[in-house]
Amino acid sequence: MSLRDRARDALYGAMNTSDGSPASARRATQVASVAAHAAAQHGHSGTAAVVATLGAAAVAAEGALSNYVYPPGDYASFREDGAR
Repeated sequence: MSLRDRARDALYGAMNTSDGSPASARRATQVASVAAHAAAQHGHSGTAAVVATLGAAAVAAEGALSNYVYPPGDYASFREDGAR
């Protein structure tokens, strides 16, 4: 497997869950959770609330767009061996 294939697989793995569905909402909530926790620990409760709200908005946007942007189905692959 070439370095390009490994990089593509790593990027795909970071952007999708094990079943192939997009993971951007999950990643956004993880980042928002860590950032909100750090802000709250340093006495910035208002900033923590804003960051947590932005994380929740990312989840809501992903849920609203997932049926339109990511319809279920079998998609073509650019890999030469045809594997996913």
